[in-house]
Amino acid sequence: MHRHIDDQLRYDLSAAIDDERVEDVESILEFALWGLLFEDLRLASRALAALAPHDGVWAVRVAAARVVLRSHQGSDLLGVPELAPGAPESHDAVRVESMLIRLSGSRCRARTDETAGLLAEMTRLDTEGTLEAPGSPPLLRALLRVQLAIAHLHAGSSAVALAHLAVAARLADTCATLHRSILAKSATVHALRGNLVEARRQLRRFDRVDGEIPAPWLRALREEQALAEAMMLVERFDNHEPEMEWPEVEASDDLWPITALLRARLALLERSPMRALEIVEFAETTHPGWNSVFAQDVIAAMKAHALLQLSEPDRARDVLAQAPQGPLVVLATAHLQMFVGDADAARELATAVLDRSTSSLAERAEALLVRIWADAVLGRMPTAREGGIVGRMVVAAGLVRIIAHMPGWLMDQMVDLSERGVRPAFEAAVDKASAALVITERPQLTPRETVVLKALERHGSVSDMAKALSVSPSTVKTQLSAIYRKLGVSSRHHAVPAAYRFGLLERADSTRAV
Repeated sequence: MHRHIDDQLRYDLSAAIDDERVEDVESILEFALWGLLFEDLRLASRALAALAPHDGVWAVRVAAARVVLRSHQGSDLLGVPELAPGAPESHDAVRVESMLIRLSGSRCRARTDETAGLLAEMTRLDTEGTLEAPGSPPLLRALLRVQLAIAHLHAGSSAVALAHLAVAARLADTCATLHRSILAKSATVHALRGNLVEARRQLRRFDRVDGEIPAPWLRALREEQALAEAMMLVERFDNHEPEMEWPEVEASDDLWPITALLRARLALLERSPMRALEIVEFAETTHPGWNSVFAQDVIAAMKAHALLQLSEPDRARDVLAQAPQGPLVVLATAHLQMFVGDADAARELATAVLDRSTSSLAERAEALLVRIWADAVLGRMPTAREGGIVGRMVVAAGLVRIIAHMPGWLMDQMVDLSERGVRPAFEAAVDKASAALVITERPQLTPRETVVLKALERHGSVSDMAKALSVSPSTVKTQLSAIYRKLGVSSRHHAVPAAYRFGLLERADSTRAV
């Protein structure tokens, strides 16, 4: 049976509470508290309430329990008053609990040096083998690892976060609820990094965990599972079930930046930039005081992408200039440079992301595509090797989202250059991305873009269009990128039908079927 707390312990603890045997309550809770939080929250609350008149160790312990509940459930359901401070520093479990509390308080503040110092201190203790005090319960050590993972995630180190979650999962394998929560968090971070294969594996492990889940935890676990599944859906650009419960930005706690990123990306894929702006601004409002590196990276990058869809590059530049240079901000800045026609600057930024050892698979994939795009605009055509790499990223890794905002002419070339074995699936992914993009308002094209659109209707290739318009192929590609973005498509096969739909072209004028 996958359960940490047995019936006899529950009976003994209840009897000690009823008989007001404080020492017995303390003795049982010394190691049982953390399992009780996940398996019998009501009993844990009763036991802690019985110790409320006492101070010392229990002041720290109750504070740590509150951190755990807020982190894993989004709210504090203890119903226990604050206790007086004053715990012995030499107590092993209290040392771990104190670190857990410090981590929780540090990650949301803008004092990056303070957070970095705390994480460096704990990394040193971990290397020395003294982080997990030998006298502390395994579940408490697992909970400390979870808080370390979340702190590293907010500091911008998602790979380190996954390492701590892996250790936490091993320490928590006797508690079904906590074990599932850790696996769901691990799946979410893997999906964030673009490793959808490993994310699916973690969710399969989540489903295989045996043991009954107490009612107070069912909703929290469903939301954690839904966040991981939704991240994977958006990365694969799959249609979701109408009944699927999408995570709520305001209901998330530790992982709220991921929820905001997910929902903003979905809005951008649906060409709803105003909704994307509303999502990130709502996330800031509902999580005041959270100024971690990761949170700022998400908020600034999503605002900038939304502003670019609204054709407001100056406002996007102002937003990005005020944010830390995290990977999402750097990539958003590269897109901004492509938007304003500075392919050299965009290429330099994309290369910096590719050269960074801590960049995730998703970040590297997007950076590679931006660099290929910039090179093409600068006159260097994509190679078969690049086509093969991008094809495998889209087909094998499932990263379809990254192609949705790329120019259609470029993706058509990448499909042609990809390996034969993946080409049909790659082309289908490009078509799916184009077909799924929607736009809610009639696009406003410039007079020059209207001329280029009419040339696209009549000519089949960029070179033919360039000859007809008496401009260079790179100029045509730049103008097509702007047109595709405004139409909400990423392929020439969908651009003209979309233009017909919005009344930007008259069907009677067509001389060539597309």
